[in-house]
Amino acid sequence: AAPAPPFRFGDAAPAAPAPATSSLPSSLGEFDVEQLRTFEALRGPFDRDQIRSFVGRRPWVIAGRLAKVLSVFQQTRAAWDADEATPLENRTRSAALRDAVAGLGPVSVKVGQTLSQRPDLVGEEACDALKSLQTKNRPFSNEAALRVVADEFGVAVEDVAPNLAGRPEDACLFSHFTPEPVAAASLGQVYRATTRDGVDVAVKVQRPDGLRTVAVDYACFAFAWGIIEKWWSWQRSLRGEGPFDNGDIGDVVDTVANGIFDELDYDMEAENADRFRASLDFLGFVDVPTFLPELSTNRILTTEWIPGAHLEALDPRSGALMTQLAVEACTASLVLTGYVHADPHEGNLMLRDDGKVVFLDFGLMSRVDPDIMEAFAQGIRACLAEDYEGLSKAFQDSGFLTTPLRFREDKTTPYGEAPGGLAQFAGELRDAMAATEGGTSRFGALAEVLNGILSKRWKMFTPPYVLLLIRTFLTLEGIAAQVDPDFNIYEMALPFALRRSLAPSSPEGVETLRKSLLTEDDRVRWDAILQLLGDEEPAAAAADEDAPAADVGAALTAVVGSSDGATLRKAFNDVDAADLAARLVSRSGRDVRRRGAMAICTALDRTLLPRKKRVAPAEPAAISLSAAGSRGLARASSPASRRLEKRQKRWQRKMTAYLVRSHVNRQLRHGWRGAATFAKLTYFAGRVLVGGVVRFLGVAVRRVLERLMPGFDQEPAAA
Repeated sequence: AAPAPPFRFGDAAPAAPAPATSSLPSSLGEFDVEQLRTFEALRGPFDRDQIRSFVGRRPWVIAGRLAKVLSVFQQTRAAWDADEATPLENRTRSAALRDAVAGLGPVSVKVGQTLSQRPDLVGEEACDALKSLQTKNRPFSNEAALRVVADEFGVAVEDVAPNLAGRPEDACLFSHFTPEPVAAASLGQVYRATTRDGVDVAVKVQRPDGLRTVAVDYACFAFAWGIIEKWWSWQRSLRGEGPFDNGDIGDVVDTVANGIFDELDYDMEAENADRFRASLDFLGFVDVPTFLPELSTNRILTTEWIPGAHLEALDPRSGALMTQLAVEACTASLVLTGYVHADPHEGNLMLRDDGKVVFLDFGLMSRVDPDIMEAFAQGIRACLAEDYEGLSKAFQDSGFLTTPLRFREDKTTPYGEAPGGLAQFAGELRDAMAATEGGTSRFGALAEVLNGILSKRWKMFTPPYVLLLIRTFLTLEGIAAQVDPDFNIYEMALPFALRRSLAPSSPEGVETLRKSLLTEDDRVRWDAILQLLGDEEPAAAAADEDAPAADVGAALTAVVGSSDGATLRKAFNDVDAADLAARLVSRSGRDVRRRGAMAICTALDRTLLPRKKRVAPAEPAAISLSAAGSRGLARASSPASRRLEKRQKRWQRKMTAYLVRSHVNRQLRHGWRGAATFAKLTYFAGRVLVGGVVRFLGVAVRRVLERLMPGFDQEPAAA
């Protein structure tokens, strides 16, 4: 994007767009229709220059808005401080804070909704006050809402529904329409209605002043940033540092404004919802409300009514399920599909009665390019492995760090070339992560490390595309922390990061994967294979837990059997089988042999032995959101996800058979060297099989002893 030009009052306006097809009614309750009608010229896609010019020719609007924001801030701060000594049960400052934020309009409400999930930033009391902004925002009048509905569909207000004015049902738009909203959000409010066909629906009505408020707030931000930029540039010039290099802060402001403008287009929101559903259909447990186009317009969105509940109305186990599924869906969006819901607060998530997580409100969405998805996947894996060199490279690839790196000893010195390069940054990153609570488990802690510690010495940027992603994952972390304080977002994202790493789409990603698995002469990079499998000890089969490699196996199944797995399949086909066989029977292959034996033991256990009866604990176990804990959660599925899973497994079998035939034919042509390879592979297979059977016999003996001697819980000896 081109850098944002300085904001000036009275700039000449570019050619105005065509007027909006819909017009405002003659009266809208508490709203000044003539004032709002003027701003209707801005309706449509976000146009930075047009908005700045339009609002810039009305300086009194910006001055009045800035004065109001400053006044509200001062009054709220004074009320908050004055209530500090009041006993908690008698305090009124929470309600005052909520009302103040709600009264400032959609942009302030968006900020408040995000902060409501971050008690680590604003405190528990403020979070509790701001949470109501997610579903219980300050509504506008029902009179205005009904007039918008009536005007959009060309009917009289009395003809919206029979329960509102006593009109016959066959003359009305709906057969029933709640007289009060069931939820009020930042840009609209929702009514429950019933169509004349008897379908329960949710009708979202846009705030009449939403467009004006968003446009004015954007202009205020642009104006304020222009002043700040000039002040900082002047300060730097006094220190002899040259003009202020603001990176892309202007583009960041434009990105946020663009996203909020998209929320004003309900036609686009319906399209976004369909695209989001299709992008995650492979998971099977994600859904969105069905859109009713015949009862929707650019300012009215009608969808099916969802039979389910939000987090606050769920029991702890159901809440954990919904949170787990929502986190998995968003992390899959980040690294696999590149189409991310940017507003997943509690009010926009529901657990439907059939066990699926339902996302609501698709006005604010993020799009991630393939190369950035690969960088994020690399960063997730590196963070969990505490590979700070790899994590630093991911930051550079995704645009957080400059290329080449720019470094300074302190704020008094100019930026220059980093003497230690990326390794120096990685060392400082390692120290900062170790010193920050939650450094390797929380996205918020990582943001604190980058912005609060490392940015003082290193030239860093916040790319515009990532701003909405930060909102997404800070919000998710806040929700998850309510369920499991030890939640690790990187662990939850790892299975999807593995899939992205194994199925790169950019030329750089393809080359990186190839080089990470094979040397120039097609020998296996054994350390990379062991790192991929993980270095945790496999769990005992009797505990009925999948080995840690299960996620790797699932990722391999999904990738090898997909159209995105060409790079991985080619690497498997090109590998030097003789070298691989020698590795598998050597000392360095012990971990692979042990995991293979564990898999055979587990398969025999599940097939031949009766299941142990689990005794319910006297007290409910603590709820854990983790990759291991997620295996115990019952997930819903869809016909599309089941078909995809079958297709992937079928193609995995075909590709595996093809690769085996290819390597067998190749070894047959190698004479005695090929025979030696076959001998080593046979020895490897026999050793794994024997190890698996021995482990299984140990498990079987243990089961017998448990039946004969209740309470016997001695672990069998390792095979």
